[in-house]
Amino acid sequence: MLKRVYVSLDEFTAITLKTMLEGKGIKAMVRRFETTWLNGLPKFMEGGWGEILVPEDDKELAERYIQEFLKDSNQD
Repeated sequence: MLKRVYVSLDEFTAITLKTMLEGKGIKAMVRRFETTWLNGLPKFMEGGWGEILVPEDDKELAERYIQEFLKDSNQD
């Protein structure tokens, strides 16, 4: 079963994090919330552009990798 580990505000961040996780040996999937027929409503309701999903067994490790990656990328 897949579990949500991150809600991304944009496509670039989602793809970057997915690629980073896969580089660490964690299978990841990006699922976008937007649909053309709802005109942005899912994005508003879910609080972001899309989500990153990983296997349940990798959830804690993936969350740790994402936190470390985002912390390191926000440093000046």
